[in-house]
Amino acid sequence: NIHNGSRLSVSPDKKLFISTGDASQPSRSQDANSLNGKILRINFDGSIPSDNPFPGSPVWSLGHRNPQGLTWVNGKLLSSEHGANSDDEINIIEKGKNYGWPNVEGLCNTSNEQSFCNSNDIVEPIYTWTPTIAVCGLEYYNHDLIPQWKNALLLATLKGSSLYLLKLNSSGTAIESVSEVVSKTYGRLRAVCVAPDGKVYFSTGNGGNDKIIAISPGQ
Repeated sequence: NIHNGSRLSVSPDKKLFISTGDASQPSRSQDANSLNGKILRINFDGSIPSDNPFPGSPVWSLGHRNPQGLTWVNGKLLSSEHGANSDDEINIIEKGKNYGWPNVEGLCNTSNEQSFCNSNDIVEPIYTWTPTIAVCGLEYYNHDLIPQWKNALLLATLKGSSLYLLKLNSSGTAIESVSEVVSKTYGRLRAVCVAPDGKVYFSTGNGGNDKIIAISPGQ
């Protein structure tokens, strides 16, 4: 009933990726035999692809706390992940890699974290927030309809109650600037979606009177 993750995304090669939270059992995030705290990869029929990093397992990456957004940028999978009291994260998800939770929060910047990171080949996030803003739905925008948003991530936030624009570098491997495009107007924002025509839709998650809001040029 807590930290369930549960974002779905279809990859360019037509595999289904599923994020799972630690389900309030943090140690299981480091257990490759547990489904808690993972990014999973399966075929559409539920079978396990033969090229997954752990033979016979749906686990694609491990060491996650509660990833709630997944999107694709030029063939790379990116996620948004809830931190605890600090370090909400944006991560580039790589095959078979470890993202550190619960031994590491955010960057490897304490002596204990650095020791764990060095011995476990931990992948650090490309961006963090402290204090946390409860990052949630994540989408890549690269459409001509709103040209100033091209090559950027759109991030819905729950506690932050804002829709953020995260401009990427040309290779999509770093965030160069962060701004709010919808700020504290609709309450908690749960999900964001880019339509084929370039319009952006986002949904609220307030537990009542919730809405789907459309954004088009000039708004």
